Parts: sequence; structure tokens; C-alpha cells
Amino acid sequence: MQKTGKSLARFYQVGVRSAYYHSDGNWYWNLEQFPAAYFDASGCVVFETEKDYLECVYLSIGPRNTGIRGKNAGLGISDIPGYRTLNPPPGSL
Repeated sequence: MQKTGKSLARFYQVGVRSAYYHSDGNWYWNLEQFPAAYFDASGCVVFETEKDYLECVYLSIGPRNTGIRGKNAGLGISDIPGYRTLNPPPGSL
């Protein structure tokens, strides 16, 4: 399987309209349709609404892409409340 956010959302049956994958979990394209998810090598975080996404203090949302903010930059999305570890981990697929 080619690892993309869309393929992972389908595989794990995460009901989202858009999704992106990054193995390190620290950089993504911006989410535009909600609910939406970001996946990393171990799991995912789902944003139910655009408001949840835009108000997430762990994210630095730019004009085209989103990064992890400040001290959490090295941890990726796994430090965001609501992060779910998936089994098998996406990185193993």
C-alpha cells in the first residue's frame, strides 16, 4: 500500500474528508475539509471541525503548510491531545 493520508484513513476506517501522512509527524499540508486527520508512523490525530484545527495551540499553520509549534516540534503530532496510537502502526505498512 502506498502510504498517503487518504489510504491510511480508509485502512483504519477513520471517517474523515481529508487526511495527510508524514512519517515524522512534524510537517503537513494544510487541512481544508473537515473532519480531517494527520497521520504519522505510529498513529493519528483527528480534527472534527475547522475551528478545532485552527485553534490547536500545538500547530503553526502557514499559508500552505502546517508545522508543529515550539517545544513540541521534535515530538510531532503525538503530543497533541486526542492523538491515537494505531495497530498495526502506519509506519509498518
